[in-house]
Amino acid sequence: MKKRIAKIFVTAAVLALAISTFSGCGPTTITRERRPGQSGTSAANAVSTSFKRGSSSEESYSVVDIYRNNVNSVVGIKSQSKSENIFGQTTINASSGTGIVLTSDGYILTNNHVIEDGTSFTVTLYNGTRYEAEVVGAEKSNDVAVLKIDATDLQPAVFGNTSEIVVGEDVVVIGNPLGELTFSLSRGVVSALNRAINEDGTPIIVFQIDAAVNEGNSGGPAFDARGHVIGMVTAKVKKNLIEGIGFCIPINDALNIATQLIEYGFVKGKGALGIAAAVAYRQSYFGSSRVSGAYVSYVIEGSAAEKAGLAEGMLITEVDSTEITTPEELDVVVRGKPAGTTVTVKGVYNNKEFELTVTLDEYSPDMVPEGWNTKDGAIM
Repeated sequence: MKKRIAKIFVTAAVLALAISTFSGCGPTTITRERRPGQSGTSAANAVSTSFKRGSSSEESYSVVDIYRNNVNSVVGIKSQSKSENIFGQTTINASSGTGIVLTSDGYILTNNHVIEDGTSFTVTLYNGTRYEAEVVGAEKSNDVAVLKIDATDLQPAVFGNTSEIVVGEDVVVIGNPLGELTFSLSRGVVSALNRAINEDGTPIIVFQIDAAVNEGNSGGPAFDARGHVIGMVTAKVKKNLIEGIGFCIPINDALNIATQLIEYGFVKGKGALGIAAAVAYRQSYFGSSRVSGAYVSYVIEGSAAEKAGLAEGMLITEVDSTEITTPEELDVVVRGKPAGTTVTVKGVYNNKEFELTVTLDEYSPDMVPEGWNTKDGAIM
């Protein structure tokens, strides 16, 4: 599958259209380098205590020693998926990334986009040993995911404290650029802190580095001079004449999310409507044309949406004064609000405008009906 590099968006302009008749059809837009999969099951309680933490008082090491001491805490990740064309022919798509060993018993930290759309995953250690991996949980809006392999006696990474990062300090990156140049090292400095990059409509806070990163580096560690992981590579600016601008998720943030993914399979407290939303189309004599908004293709029984009066066939065009032009935009707005928040939903139904008040449920992967086909809409 063709790789897509992360892009930074300053803002997204949105427009809403009223419609007469329309039908739903499934969404999906990804702007990062790539690939998440299914949320999984829970694991041991209080897993955060098993993450190995370093101290700022420890001595600094040479780049040679940082690589030698930590390369066994880095893994390569291959993600595979299947796609079918209009003739029924199946194609196997593959993508690559990097991961960080969280625990000795096989929990692996990586980016959500590394495994997105994947159906099978292979993790490769520095010594060449390969394992099939399962998705424990994934959080798209923060670009964090956790895999699990059936292994023991792995070397966990030592994690630092990102609240102590300063601009100008040395940083070392180990990863798998291009998915082929495995366990490559690059070095640089922390270029800036607290950058807000807006991808897929969801801003995340990152720090900037000038160490070379490319496709395949995503999900890999950025080490400080003590050999402590202080960040996880997540994005690179790809434009003509631009080089040396990469971004990392602060490791404190990534570990907080990873803890919840391991314990629950998802990040708790995020809002949910309890619907499936799909792309809408207007039907006419000349064919069909895409319509601005999010088409309600399914309503979960007993959900916040059903209680509020949302029904299949409605077109949502606004939530709390934020215009909605796509299902993805609706998902970003809803997931960005805490469960229990009351929102105002506006749209069009049977040629009439509607306005409903909805108190959001808490999102859980259990909301997704068994065997649900995302072509019928994304559950949110």
